[in-house]
Amino acid sequence: MTSNQGMKNVVKFRLTGTPEGNLLVSFYYLDITSQEAVNWHIAEQLVDGRLSAPVLYEGNLQNNKVYPHIYKLLERVEPYVNCVRIERVP
Repeated sequence: MTSNQGMKNVVKFRLTGTPEGNLLVSFYYLDITSQEAVNWHIAEQLVDGRLSAPVLYEGNLQNNKVYPHIYKLLERVEPYVNCVRIERVP
């Protein structure tokens, strides 16, 4: 299974001084709705080498239970998004 849909409506925030360190939080819209399809999209990125160890979480917003504090950022996001990537940055 491949997803030919790309990431759209990408909005990024840089958070500094969190308990996890400095984070880059990217909200985006992926034109696929099931978590399984999102997982396939993430697997494709891993195979292509576009995802690395600093990525703490990537997936559908509704499944994110580990980083609930990022939901406050959604108040500042205008376009529709359904996925999030949280990665540690220097």
